[in-house]
Amino acid sequence: MERLKRVVGVAFIENGKLLIVKSVRSSATNSWTLVGGGIEAGETEITAALREVNEEIGQGFEFCEEDLLPIMCFKEAAESDSDVIIEMNMFLATKKIHVSLIPNDEILDYHWYSLGETEFNLSSSIRDRFLPYAIQKGLIF
Repeated sequence: MERLKRVVGVAFIENGKLLIVKSVRSSATNSWTLVGGGIEAGETEITAALREVNEEIGQGFEFCEEDLLPIMCFKEAAESDSDVIIEMNMFLATKKIHVSLIPNDEILDYHWYSLGETEFNLSSSIRDRFLPYAIQKGLIF
């Protein structure tokens, strides 16, 4: 029986590069994802995105609803569990990160990804959904 999990992803782009993260959860499949995660009970997509940015970037980085631009929503099978369908609400961050990116309890590593790098196993939501959008809009180069 398929289960639906609602998630958010926040894309930070600086100088034509996309911030990707390896979380404790994504390390199980050796994949890199966007800042983000599951929507908890009582949360909207926006409040979940703000919470996830606070948890995964932290370091006093102030981020608010006005810093998020909704760009797409889609459903796909979860890479880690074929019985789960994720509904991804993806946002583009309009604010630059002005703090150090330091691994924490949730994030093992950060990387500013450039097109053409092949050593990173990108999640399907980045590879198949976000990158085509970002290339078309001239955000990543």
